[in-house]
Amino acid sequence: MQTRSVAEIAALLSIPLGVSKVLVGDMAGLGLVFVHAADTAGDGVPNLGLMERVLSGLRRL
Repeated sequence: MQTRSVAEIAALLSIPLGVSKVLVGDMAGLGLVFVHAADTAGDGVPNLGLMERVLSGLRRL
């Protein structure tokens, strides 16, 4: 099983992010894909460590 973000799906398919959100939502409703919640610290705040790793990766591009 391969994990991808909705943004990655949009980029790979060269479609707008909003379109990919709708497609993924429809596919999830049909049981074709599994959707999980974003990684947070439990209080709805994004995981700072994850954000730092993403930023570091972007800087290396």
